Amino acid sequence: MGTVVIDNDESALALLETLLRDPDLPAPDVEFKDWPRFEMHVKGERYHSTITPELMESFLDLQKTINKSFALVRYSDSSKRLTNADRDDLKILVEVREGSSGFVAKLEEQASAITAGLCEGFKNMDSRHKLITFLALGAMAFGYLGYSNHLEHQSEARKAELAKIESAAERDERMRTLKLVKDVSDASSERYANLMGMVVQHAPQVQTISEHMAGTYNKLIAATKDSDSISVQGVDLSGPAVEELSKTPRNVSVEDRIAGVFRIQGVDHKSSAEYKLSLYDVVRKTEITATLPKDGSFVSDAILDAIQEAEWGGKVVMLHLVTKTRAGKLVKAQVEKITRITEQEAYKDMSGEQLTTER
Repeated sequence: MGTVVIDNDESALALLETLLRDPDLPAPDVEFKDWPRFEMHVKGERYHSTITPELMESFLDLQKTINKSFALVRYSDSSKRLTNADRDDLKILVEVREGSSGFVAKLEEQASAITAGLCEGFKNMDSRHKLITFLALGAMAFGYLGYSNHLEHQSEARKAELAKIESAAERDERMRTLKLVKDVSDASSERYANLMGMVVQHAPQVQTISEHMAGTYNKLIAATKDSDSISVQGVDLSGPAVEELSKTPRNVSVEDRIAGVFRIQGVDHKSSAEYKLSLYDVVRKTEITATLPKDGSFVSDAILDAIQEAEWGGKVVMLHLVTKTRAGKLVKAQVEKITRITEQEAYKDMSGEQLTTER
């Protein structure tokens, strides 16, 4: 495979699918051309070469989501306050296209910083893993596939509300408006689900970032509810569809998903409902407690053998965790996946002083 040029979401998704479906395929040389990027076009009376206060607020939310994404992968906490240097590295510039209502923000530097932050959680991350993470961030978390998936979910939620309208004529007319949304998002939603199922095996944080971006997309839709039409990441919506979707609240709690290399320092079996694991992140030098439900479908003899082998043998393992943080303190961590690490030597010199304890 020669040099692959990535200049849009579709070319990125094609390469991502190829790498995910063939684990033995080496990472090719890749040239990125102005990708990933955020692109939006708005038509309407208030949107002639201008940016409204509502849209400005939405773009600020896009910046917040990017900052949260970096905090998640770098510090294992999406709510953590970033340093000034971090913020400078992640700062986006939204370009207002002259003579139009187009808005473009190049995100290559931001996606690179997020990928680099994720890599810091591991001693060794090969170029293939890095490339998969970068492509998934650009095309699924920030790209049209994630946006289309969000539209599908919002459309279904709105339909449930419209079904309560007593007037059949009004109900049917508004349902027809939402059918246009389903037509542009249906196939993309299925593709998103299939791909995300594979991506989270490499970088579970991408799912959390995509869920945070859904909140930003909701704000962008609400900010343009008086438009004649909008196009976000190449997906077109009519004014009536935008207005209908803007009425759908999104009260979804987003859980952080993190991955790291841990030493299992002890396992508490006392509870009848869950195992309690004392963990030490050998790269980030933090100590945490995580739970593993005893009655979940995830728990098997093979999983318990891997935990016992790591604990008794002093070996490190890779863990995927679902976490919740409040006021800077970890209040919940649950094991979602455990993977044996064959290259134990790479982490032998990383069992030094525990710098931080989070319970």
